[in-house]
Amino acid sequence: MPRKESYLNYIKPLLVGLFLLAGWLAAQLWKADMREQELFRIAVTAPSAQSGASAPSGSFLRAGRSGEFSEAGLEQIDYLPGLRRRWAIYCADVELCIDKYRTSAQLYGVELSEYPLTIIKSAGERQTGTRPLLIAGDGLFNSLSDEYGNLISKRQAEILREQIGSLAVCLDVRGVAGAGEGVPAGGGEEDSLPGGEGTDRSQAAGFLGIAGEDGLYMDADLMKRWLAQLELPCEIRRVELEIRGERNLQKAQENLEKAGLSVERLDSSSDALNPSIFFVPSGDHF
Repeated sequence: MPRKESYLNYIKPLLVGLFLLAGWLAAQLWKADMREQELFRIAVTAPSAQSGASAPSGSFLRAGRSGEFSEAGLEQIDYLPGLRRRWAIYCADVELCIDKYRTSAQLYGVELSEYPLTIIKSAGERQTGTRPLLIAGDGLFNSLSDEYGNLISKRQAEILREQIGSLAVCLDVRGVAGAGEGVPAGGGEEDSLPGGEGTDRSQAAGFLGIAGEDGLYMDADLMKRWLAQLELPCEIRRVELEIRGERNLQKAQENLEKAGLSVERLDSSSDALNPSIFFVPSGDHF
């Protein structure tokens, strides 16, 4: 009998340990399964010339066009494992002037009906008229500075956010000095800047609203028409992807980086509000 009790005293802790181990393994498998169901977002771009990275291989980019994705490159991206959605984004370097303030930014041309933006403030229903209509990332207002290079105060930035629907806004695709001169005080729906030195590619603009995401956004079709009017190319220089599963994400990132492309992880946003409800095309386009 003592021998049996000794055996039970030995086996009980072992059984408890095995039970706890089985529970831990089950929890880890469940977590791993959840990670494979999770959605991840990444941004893909060509490395800048200043970075010193080697040029992307294959046919991802257009020959002779620095940083612009080719149709063949976009098709290659479509075959990445776990890909759920792809957004091809047109890009242009601009200078944005708001009243007496200005900042440099990269303008993103996106399909507003599909691209996930979280609108935190709307300027109301707007017609396109002849001017670009923009959605500004909330943080953009904090990057504004005056003509002397002084950064805008938090209070003044908040005032501009509150007046989003009536601001005097100018968009300059070249970012030259003097871009904002002559912007009408009310930012009228059909107004554009008068001609003159330094303003031939500047135009009065307006806001559709403010987004929680970083950046400056414009409807892709309107951006293409606006740049075509200025005889400038409209280039896809950024591609954003939504991928299901952590293993698929790792494989996609490995394949893209092996091809010489830069990959950046983005915050996933499943609760984005479709901004197209604020956008009403008119018959008078660029």
